[in-house]
Amino acid sequence: MAYHPLEKLIHLHDGYCRPFQVAGMPLLLVQDEGRPFVLINRCPHMDARMDRAQVMGGHIRCPVHGIAFDLNSGVAQGPLGHCLKQLEKVPHVFQDTTIGVDL
Repeated sequence: MAYHPLEKLIHLHDGYCRPFQVAGMPLLLVQDEGRPFVLINRCPHMDARMDRAQVMGGHIRCPVHGIAFDLNSGVAQGPLGHCLKQLEKVPHVFQDTTIGVDL
């Protein structure tokens, strides 16, 4: 596994949402409530890209269908949330002054 830096920590802020391509994987780095998350950049509902999603209040909302997913659990919110696949997260790593992934 090799470390792939995504962003300098100084650039992160609540509402941060930026796509990356690492080793052929579409990733999305977001930050909300002071916590960063690295996600697979696709909605589990219909594979829509999430890089235009709204990130707020512990959730990320798909820009295509409006489905909100809990950033901590990955579970879709709402009455049919249990029927949808979970949002895929990738463990992040801090190294020096950057955040990245080990792939």
